Amino acid sequence: MKFNTAALAASFLASAAAAVGPAAPGQQVRPEGKPTKMEDFKWADPFSSSKIRKFTPSCDAEKTFHAREYLLDDLQLEPPLGLEPWAEALKKIFKGRPYPGSWDGWDPHGYDRNLLMMEYSEVPIPVREWIEEQERTDGEGRGLFAVYEKPKDSHHKIHNVVKFPTKGMTPALRPLDKKKVLLFAPGALYDLLPLWVAESSDCKETLLDTAKYSPKLAEGTVVAWPVKYSRANRKQDERDVEFTIKAQVLQAKTEGSTEAARDEL
Repeated sequence: MKFNTAALAASFLASAAAAVGPAAPGQQVRPEGKPTKMEDFKWADPFSSSKIRKFTPSCDAEKTFHAREYLLDDLQLEPPLGLEPWAEALKKIFKGRPYPGSWDGWDPHGYDRNLLMMEYSEVPIPVREWIEEQERTDGEGRGLFAVYEKPKDSHHKIHNVVKFPTKGMTPALRPLDKKKVLLFAPGALYDLLPLWVAESSDCKETLLDTAKYSPKLAEGTVVAWPVKYSRANRKQDERDVEFTIKAQVLQAKTEGSTEAARDEL
C-alpha cells in the first residue's frame, strides 16, 4: 500500500500560520484558509458510484467509532478542550510533513485543519498493529498516526511519541494501551479503512488483505468509505464526534440478478 504524502498539501504545522500558534485571546482577526481539494487524493465514495449496481457484497462490515475533534486553535488550550500537553510533541511529529487531509480529501488550510483524538485502547487491534509496524520499521506510514502517553497530571508535558518494542507488542502489554491516545488527521484513515472494521466482520482475512483494497470497483476487490461523520459543536465547547466506516467485498452480479436490478429501476 503506497502513500502519496510527498505530493499532498503543505506541511500541517510548519506553515506560517501554524508556526506562530493560534490567535491571541481577545484578537478579533482569525486567519482562515480557503478549502481546496487535494490533488493526489485517489479515494472516492464507492457506495455513491453508479458502478456499484454491477456488484453485490459477498461480505460487508460497518462500525462506528468515537473520537474528539480539535483545530489548530486548540494547541494552547488545556484538556478536554485542547491539546496543550501534546503541543510540542505534535509540532515534532508533523513539522515538515504534508497534512494528510480532512474528510473526503479536502484540505481546510490554516487554523481550520483538524485532528482527531481517540483512546488508543479503543482503536481496533489490526490498526494498532499496522501503526506499530510502521513506527518500528520506518515504514511509509510512519508519522501518519501519532501515539502519545496521557499526561500524568495537569503539569505533565508530552514531548515524544511512544516507543514500541522492536519485537512487537505482546498480549500481556496491551493493557498499557489504556494509558495512550492516538492523534491523526481524518485523511490518514483512507489508506487503511478496511482494517478498522475487519474484526467485526465475517470476512476478517479478506478485509485485512490490503492488496485487495482498491479505489476501483471490480470483482473480488474490497471497497470502503467513512459513510458518516460528525463535527464538534465548538459553540457549545464540545469536542466529541463520531465516524462510521463501511467496507464491502464486491462480487459481480449474475446476468439474472442484473436483469432483476434493472426491473426495479
